[in-house]
Amino acid sequence: MAFDRMIKRYSAYYAGWCVAFGEHEIAYEQEKDIQWVFGEAKVGITLAPRLRRLFIRELLGQHGEIPRITLGETSAWINHLEYPVREEKDLVALSRFREFFRCPEDIHMFLTSHFCYPPGTRIVTFSKKKPLIIMYKEIAPLALTIE
Repeated sequence: MAFDRMIKRYSAYYAGWCVAFGEHEIAYEQEKDIQWVFGEAKVGITLAPRLRRLFIRELLGQHGEIPRITLGETSAWINHLEYPVREEKDLVALSRFREFFRCPEDIHMFLTSHFCYPPGTRIVTFSKKKPLIIMYKEIAPLALTIE
């Protein structure tokens, strides 16, 4: 049975600004397109440079309609873009994401960074805590479906 919810989205007031993700499990593999990031009360993904602009445009761009993420058991979709998940470790991470989004608290999406990743890396962060209002402004929400 599908599970639907709305995620609050935030955009930085200044292009390129973001806060640090904070402490998290680090399992960075440079050759991978997507890195799964797990911290306390938050999850995120880092994207390879070739995917970053495309995915961030889909998640934070102005489309005239609410963007949608759909998490299946072996794939994730951001609007019309599909990302198949095949490796066992990635399937476990996707399952952890799916469970995180089932929490009763509000979820907030914004970009963060962390010094342990290459310069310019951004983490698409989903947190149970609001980001700093002095750094981020709330924009239209994001629809999330878990299949």
